[in-house]
Amino acid sequence: WVAGVVRAGLPQLPLTTLNSVISVTALAGRLFPDAPPDRMPTRRGVAASVGLMNVVGCWFGAAPACHGAGGLAGQYRFGARGG
Repeated sequence: WVAGVVRAGLPQLPLTTLNSVISVTALAGRLFPDAPPDRMPTRRGVAASVGLMNVVGCWFGAAPACHGAGGLAGQYRFGARGG
């Protein structure tokens, strides 16, 4: 169990932080430059959302998940433009 956390869990932290938090907020700012600041996602808000989703989901057997910049880019590409 400990070996799994060290070999798989710890290396996942920077990847998750970069792909699902920092890149999502940066991409949102790039795709929606005219959006009001209170409508833009913050790093803290995205990180809290991902963390809460994973903490709650694990009790129901869900696999770890993140928002990911690829999901935002794909939705934008196929027409998603607002809430």
